[in-house]
Amino acid sequence: MLNLPLSNQQTYLYPTLITLYLLSISSTLMANNEGQWKYTLGADYQTGDYGGTDDTDIFSIPISAKYSKGPWSGKVSASLIRIDGPDDVVGGGDSVSVIRDTQTVTDRSETGIGDIWTSVTYAVENIPPEQFYLDLTAKLKIPTADEDDGLGTGEVDYTLQADFFKSMDRYTPMATIARKFKGDPSGISLDDVWYLSAGSDYRWDDKNNIGLTLDHQEASSSGGDDALEFFGYWTLKVNRQRSITFYATLGLDDGSPDQGAGVQFTYKP
Repeated sequence: MLNLPLSNQQTYLYPTLITLYLLSISSTLMANNEGQWKYTLGADYQTGDYGGTDDTDIFSIPISAKYSKGPWSGKVSASLIRIDGPDDVVGGGDSVSVIRDTQTVTDRSETGIGDIWTSVTYAVENIPPEQFYLDLTAKLKIPTADEDDGLGTGEVDYTLQADFFKSMDRYTPMATIARKFKGDPSGISLDDVWYLSAGSDYRWDDKNNIGLTLDHQEASSSGGDDALEFFGYWTLKVNRQRSITFYATLGLDDGSPDQGAGVQFTYKP
């Protein structure tokens, strides 16, 4: 059981109830029909000064398993992280936090297990397909990353997210809005933040998809900066079971990495 201070318990109450409610509904509905597993293994590299004076290099090897039944899906992901740079940049992947208060900043090089993320998604069914598609997602971060090594904040985070899609022949415009609820590390106050994304996917042919999004996220601390970046990808469907995705990021604001790149291998049994 997580022993959180009273203030943190109040902050997490509503996201926790929503997450548990969605998990209970999805587990019930998933028992009624056959499902589909999907496994993903990747490698990711990001580098940038995040508004500071020195660069931080973050390399991670993420792995995930996703199970879908009907409109419901559940996902668990974890990663191995190596981070080199100032210790006011914490975590990796979806959990990077820039913490610039009054602490003395020192360089460090650390490798270890990152945080575990769990999520449940519901694809809303009563919207006419000719209008748009809507996915509602609740995410929970389990703080398994070592806080002392700067691989994570050591606190529980939540995310409530809505994804919109519109099918237009080969193009699929898409948008995301999410609210991220941040746990407060010892002696540090992190703000809950909004995340916004907009872009489009293009189906080149039966085996190739490309896409580009513009992503924005508020700073989680008073000493940090908002993040704004381009994210581009190319997905190659090798066959019905396997696909490879190559992607790259380009930072446009101080809160983002200057650049990044990665690859993901996906397998559906």
